[in-house]
Amino acid sequence: MEIFSIFYNYLLWIMTILGVIVFIILQFITPAYGMTYNNRWGNSVRSKTGWFIMEIPVFAAMLIMFLISLKYGHGFNWVTFTMFCFFEIHYLQRSIIFPSLMKGTSKMPISIIVVGVFFNTCNALMQGGWLFYLSPADYYPISWFWSPQFIIGTFLFFLGMVINLSADRIIRALRTDKNDNNYYIPYGWPFKNISSANYFGEILEWVGFAVLCWSMAGLVFVIWSFANIVPRSKAVYERYTQFFGEEFTKLKRYKIFPYIY
Repeated sequence: MEIFSIFYNYLLWIMTILGVIVFIILQFITPAYGMTYNNRWGNSVRSKTGWFIMEIPVFAAMLIMFLISLKYGHGFNWVTFTMFCFFEIHYLQRSIIFPSLMKGTSKMPISIIVVGVFFNTCNALMQGGWLFYLSPADYYPISWFWSPQFIIGTFLFFLGMVINLSADRIIRALRTDKNDNNYYIPYGWPFKNISSANYFGEILEWVGFAVLCWSMAGLVFVIWSFANIVPRSKAVYERYTQFFGEEFTKLKRYKIFPYIY
């Protein structure tokens, strides 16, 4: 376990540094998927397949780490089990439900999928490693359920999930049929003030998760989410402007954070 602890600490630092580097790179390079797709990023697969391949590893890895921990880690703990369930609910939706409901025949570059698999696997190691193996044995007593961290974090997590799912539903409903590849301006809550409400919801989820876990691993996940999603929201805003011009800009929406950015 000592060797794993040393590896884990290095992993946290490496992922933090990589997150900062990714944020800087994404100011100049826009990953080619969704609204910003192009064929310059190499071979592609259907987005439905890509999302499944990219997101299912974190769901599976977290489940495996939890099951192994029952014998070789901290054992069963109601608090960490609840956190585990929160995490898995998100990735069950993201890896299976979300792609199964997608409309259109859009594609995703394999290179993007590979990067996603790498990050998701590392993230499972960070979150699961802390919750099930490396957190102090008395760090998550049953009283954690009524701690300010858990209450506030849980509220933010599920508020973010509701915003994210609602935004995805609105975007999906804009397409007329399963072969419609066009993009449309979404209206109504939660798009009233921001153009990337789905991304705002996801960041809010992981801020909530970091708070309810109160861990460095959760903080590193927030850094990565911010580094990836905030530049993405800028690219999406620019693409909406390119597609719809004044029809979009006159709405005076923020990119991702209401009244801030």
